Parts: sequence; C-alpha cells; structure tokens
Amino acid sequence: MIEILTAILSGSVILATPILFSALGEIYDERAGVLNLGIEAIMSLTAFVSLWISYSSGSYWMGTMAAILVGGLVALIHSFACVTVGINQLISGLLILTLADGIANFSYRSLSVTPTIEPLKPINIPRLSQIPVLGPILFQHNIFVYLAFLLAVIFGFILYKTTLGLKIRGVGENPEACDAAGINVNRIRYLCVILSGVMAGLGGASLTLGYIGLYGRGIAAGRGWIGIIVVILSRWSPYRAILGSLIFGLGYSIASNLIGMGVGVPYYFLLMSPHIIALFVISFMFKRTKGPSALTVPYRRK
Repeated sequence: MIEILTAILSGSVILATPILFSALGEIYDERAGVLNLGIEAIMSLTAFVSLWISYSSGSYWMGTMAAILVGGLVALIHSFACVTVGINQLISGLLILTLADGIANFSYRSLSVTPTIEPLKPINIPRLSQIPVLGPILFQHNIFVYLAFLLAVIFGFILYKTTLGLKIRGVGENPEACDAAGINVNRIRYLCVILSGVMAGLGGASLTLGYIGLYGRGIAAGRGWIGIIVVILSRWSPYRAILGSLIFGLGYSIASNLIGMGVGVPYYFLLMSPHIIALFVISFMFKRTKGPSALTVPYRRK
C-alpha cells in the first residue's frame, strides 16, 4: 500500500510539471492584460519540435532550446495580433490553437520515421533522495521537474518584490495610469505574451523529453487548458500555482496508476477524471475570483 501511494504521489509531481510551466507563463500573460488560449496547441507543437530535434541531434539541450524558440515565436504572432493590431484576444487565441495544432500533426505525419527517445533520467538529490517515502516523491525527478518548481518561486519573487513585477501588475490593472507614468504598456504586454509561449514550450518539452519519449496526436491531453484553470484557481499567484498544479497532477497520476493496475473502472472515465476536477474548480471558483481589470482589453494611447 505504501509503495502504491508513493508511486501515485511521485507521479503527481511529474505530471504537475507541464501544467505548472504553462500556468506560470499564463499568470504573467494575464497579469499584463492578455489572455492566451493557444497554450494547449503550443504545448503540442513544442512537444513535437523538442522530440524531433532531440532525436535528430542526439541533444536534449538542443531539443529544449528549439521548443522554447518555437513557443516564443508562436506567442509573438499572438502578441502582434492582440497588442499591436488589437483584435479580439479570444479569437486570436483560438486561431493560434488551430494553427499550432495543425502544424504539429501535419509535421509528424510527414516524417518518414517515428522519432522516439529515452526520457531524461532522474537526478537524485544527495541525502534528500534517501529519505523514506518523501525522497522518491520529491527528490528523485528529472531536471524539468526541479526547474518548474524553482521557476515558480523565482516568478513569484519577481512579480511581488521587484519593479518589473509592479509594472506588470500595473499594466494589467490600469494601463492608462501606467502609460501616464512613462511605462511602455505594449512592450510589457509583448514580453509577457512571449513569456507565456516560452513557458508553454518548456511544458511541451517536459512532456516528450522528460516523461513520454514519443509524440502522439493530442499529446497535451488538456494540460494547457488546465494550466489556464490553475491560473484562476491560484488567483494569479505563482506561489499558489504550485499547489493548483499538484492537485491536477494528482488527478492525472491517480488515473494513470488505476489504469495500469487494471481496476474495474471504465478507461475513458479515468482519463476524463482530471477534467471533471477542472470543471468543478471553474464552476465554484470563477465567480469568487476577480482577475486583472484590463484582462482582454486592448490598449490604445489617446
């Protein structure tokens, strides 16, 4: 029983990683007043790109950098459409969703080989990894897991304790006042939107390079959408996003472990259980949560 519980909790940390990556980028994105609904497809596209580049070059580092670059470039398109042109952010996000997902699936089908790699090996933290039960759960994971939780702390510090973080929060709440104070509103928004793409790229890379080792249609499996829900659940806080991601990671881990154990529960019910949790969260949390005042509102200097 202890072994099963340890496996489930350890798996929840791993499966929370791509969700946390995407949520952190989206927190900054929305804090600056822009919504990116294309995160799910950006994760899928960058999962493919990271896998293909790593398979071709033999370098996980190059695969990760390629995912970051592609995620940033796709987000740049979204930022140009929303910030510079000023089109509806929901429409732009859905167009990005269709575009990125289509490119990923078309590119994968065009390959003459099926790329597969061995996922990154765990890095055991000296001494801490030997702690009974707690060691395997927290201190025996690959570099993506440690990076995600480290970035959550760093992002929280930047957002709440630095001038840049104050500017980002100000741009999302009152862009007119920020503009009057000499802050370049559109530049801040561009940076945050691109950051959301970069973080979604890390989330996609963590799926293929750190966990699965291959690509398949719909590889993100709703994790990008759940990342957006984690943003709401965390009330736009990188610190609380850690807990939110772990909650959904636990849902994915329970489902995958029960499937592996062959329990007498329908396969598709187990697969949709994390999304049932997401529906419950969004139903009860959304009305109680107030987002940034300027979220989805284009800014034009008068």
